[in-house]
Amino acid sequence: MGLKSVRMRAIDCLKSGRIQHAIKRSGKIDDKNHLAVGAVSVEEVIELINSTKGDEFETSYHHVMTELEVHIFKPRGWYIKCYFIEPDIFFISVHR
Repeated sequence: MGLKSVRMRAIDCLKSGRIQHAIKRSGKIDDKNHLAVGAVSVEEVIELINSTKGDEFETSYHHVMTELEVHIFKPRGWYIKCYFIEPDIFFISVHR
């Protein structure tokens, strides 16, 4: 999936409230997930994802669920890492 389609899918999930947060092996949400802890709003994350340029986006595969594509946005000094499991978006990290 390219940036444009991932961006559209992510924003659709965010606007629709289909948001989950990945749990670490310890059973806790990573403290680097500023969306999960309320340090940034859904609207701010949408703005960051919208502002991501092609050279600020990459994909990799999840380290445990190796068939799962992980999307990494790096706009304006931010780091947003997420993946999709229908119908939701799962955020791993949202931080500067």
